Amino acid sequence: MPKYIVEQLMTYRNVYVVEADNETQAAKVAEHADDNWQKFLGTTNIDINEYTEERIAYFREKDYFWNGCSYVDSDGYIAYQYPNGDTNEPKEILVK
Repeated sequence: MPKYIVEQLMTYRNVYVVEADNETQAAKVAEHADDNWQKFLGTTNIDINEYTEERIAYFREKDYFWNGCSYVDSDGYIAYQYPNGDTNEPKEILVK
């Protein structure tokens, strides 16, 4: 099965309850805190291309890059393959 590199922008509405000295500090705390509530507002596809080592090299240089691959398992759930070949099929997110 072919691999793709998919770049997306996902938008959420988040609400945070924080303690701070002022609005500027409150915004900074919220930027790094866990939210109290959120609502997913949508996804915008930025770019979708077939996987190439040349293209993925750009992202490998970024902080927090995970060098695995997501796929749909035989039961229709999102699963993950790690670089060493191990898989994780948690059966939590069903792709319809």
